[in-house]
Amino acid sequence: MQTEDLGKKIKKYRIVQDLTQESLGEKAGLHYTYIGQVERGEKEPSLKALNKIAEALEIGVDKLLINYNLSSGVTIQISNITDLLLDRSQQELEMIYTLLKNLIEIIDTQANIEKKE
Repeated sequence: MQTEDLGKKIKKYRIVQDLTQESLGEKAGLHYTYIGQVERGEKEPSLKALNKIAEALEIGVDKLLINYNLSSGVTIQISNITDLLLDRSQQELEMIYTLLKNLIEIIDTQANIEKKE
């Protein structure tokens, strides 16, 4: 992952949580100018700093490092959905998958009907 992409993702999570660079820096124990440099891709954070930032954002480091090649907003939504699934049993996951698959089919069908109108 490029430093700029990582910085954009950090910024997106920060904004979603209504945090300023200063407040994120305080929570992470890092200077706010450093947070700004990381968000702009000017500095590449160490693993220790990245862990502090993730903890301050109350997310796992993996959420900052995984790159789906999607917009940051979509990536955050996918990450939020993943969070909902983490502590579910295999049976529950199978049920959720079936429901989600059916829901997507309904949405696609509705979209096709609206296109024809």
